[in-house]
Amino acid sequence: MNAANLNAAAALALVEELCRMGVGAACISPGSRSSALAVAVVKTPALRPWVVLDERSAAYFALGAARETGRPAMLICTSGTAAANCLPAVVEASLSHVPLIIITADRPPELQDCHAPQTIDQTRLYGVHVRLSITLPAPAGAEPDEYYRTAALRAVDAALGMPPGPVHVNFPMREPLLDVEQERAALAALKAAPAAAADLRAGPAPRVALHPVAVKPALPALEALCAKLKTRRRGVIVCGPGLDERAGASAVPSAAGAFYSGTRATREAICELARRLSWPILADPLSGLRFGWRGRAPIVDAYDITLRDPALCSELFPDAVLQFGRPLTSKPAQGFFAALERPPFYLVAAPWGSWPDPARRATDAIRADAGELARALLEGAQPAPAGWLARWTGPAREARGYLNRMLAGGAAAALSECALFPALLRLLPDGAALHVGNSMPVRDLDAFGESSERRIDVFCNRGANGIDGVLSAAAGAAAAGGRPTVVVLGDLSFLHDLGALKAAAGHSPHLVVIVINNDGGGIFSFLPQAALGEVFETYFATPHGLEQLKPAAQLYGAGYALARSMGEFERAVAGALAAPGLYIVEIQTERAQNAALHRSLFEGALDAARRAAAAAS
Repeated sequence: MNAANLNAAAALALVEELCRMGVGAACISPGSRSSALAVAVVKTPALRPWVVLDERSAAYFALGAARETGRPAMLICTSGTAAANCLPAVVEASLSHVPLIIITADRPPELQDCHAPQTIDQTRLYGVHVRLSITLPAPAGAEPDEYYRTAALRAVDAALGMPPGPVHVNFPMREPLLDVEQERAALAALKAAPAAAADLRAGPAPRVALHPVAVKPALPALEALCAKLKTRRRGVIVCGPGLDERAGASAVPSAAGAFYSGTRATREAICELARRLSWPILADPLSGLRFGWRGRAPIVDAYDITLRDPALCSELFPDAVLQFGRPLTSKPAQGFFAALERPPFYLVAAPWGSWPDPARRATDAIRADAGELARALLEGAQPAPAGWLARWTGPAREARGYLNRMLAGGAAAALSECALFPALLRLLPDGAALHVGNSMPVRDLDAFGESSERRIDVFCNRGANGIDGVLSAAAGAAAAGGRPTVVVLGDLSFLHDLGALKAAAGHSPHLVVIVINNDGGGIFSFLPQAALGEVFETYFATPHGLEQLKPAAQLYGAGYALARSMGEFERAVAGALAAPGLYIVEIQTERAQNAALHRSLFEGALDAARRAAAAAS
């Protein structure tokens, strides 16, 4: 430990080792107490640094980057309420199993509980929402480098554990925070000879080699599940968000930085199982199976419509359910499975530390990788009785066809919230990333987003289901992924996260922001509270009164278009996708009319589904 520059030496040991362990990016918010950490990032050229002004936005930005890459992202902030502002994103990362490493600078112990400025109790600040909480000693010269390097190793190990999630490293530091002259010299040397700063991941190996350990389901358990499956032949495969999380193996990277993956193999195994069983796959738009897999498996994409009708539901009740991932977004689907009489065979593939069964329908649960489990269940799988699959696919196909016909207006047609996603999905290039906000956007994607052969990766902050941080997370993903990224969100979510536009303008090479401006919280118009008149409008709808959002685009130098028709929307989005940069497309709708249109379309689609079911019976 360098006695003349203790904080800098300790911070560099920590940051270097995080980089060697595979952390590839650092999101930094400005502050004094965190100076040594910020400079350590600059002195570690293998790390990609991003500066985001406010900590709440920065935390979501880092979350988006980590979710895009599958690698832990580092978040650095100063002490006090700065650290507290990261909590919403920490909660989301915990519930959606995204690996984050939050490093909070802190005052030393002697400045705690005495009204020192910018000082709060940061020990275990994030409580149960982190996988591990480490408080380092304030560097005093007695700690060897290995102490901080081991802390980095433990942080990555926990962040990529079972299940992945956020880790908190609290780093107290005494003044002087830096030896400024020494750091200036080091930065100047780095700038003068950048080629000498080799990628640390190709340099010395981590201090401790962590070896992944496979934890596979025991053979007797698989044999018991296969035996049950053979006696239950009218089944359904449910694929929800988080489908690709590995539950059966440590996700610790090797020294070469190889992280867990296998998303394609997992989906192929589930598709093969569905084909072998002749069971429908209810593919949530966040599962990764809605887009890019049609034709390879019996995927049903209109269950959100058909499961709204009790008569149709009565013909579809299964005697077996295989659930991969978390519960479906669709509320009608959740109600359908909650209404199942026990005991059907209901198997949940549950990652470690997770229990995705809010309706408490599970009869069996297994800690297993979804792909490995699907392949194991292929052994001896018996197909469903003739006509079972058609009960699901026939009505769903007719419902989807009705919606497509009603929403396929010409270029001069009115642009509605219902028509937005069918039009957008036609415009997105293969391999694009689509981020959707909670409340109405994710539900409208589910209801109106038809499955297709085009591969589109869909993301949503569906861990805690909040509307905060949507724009920041999309900006972080766009910065980390470098591919065309589109985010669709409501006006309240947009205004809640307005500061993210600064980060997007500076760091996201290609981000298209589509804002649905209905002057308030549109989802509440679907609830009984909508009958409360002025009370509803004031306390639930919460109108903001902004006629246009163009000034926000101008403030950050973003492109902007207000689309009033389908043709204008398609031209604006197509143009934004063709040219890198930050672009905002606004559409304006009326909340009550939107709710009425949804109800009318759903009723028409259900009529089409009922006719198909009657003709097949």
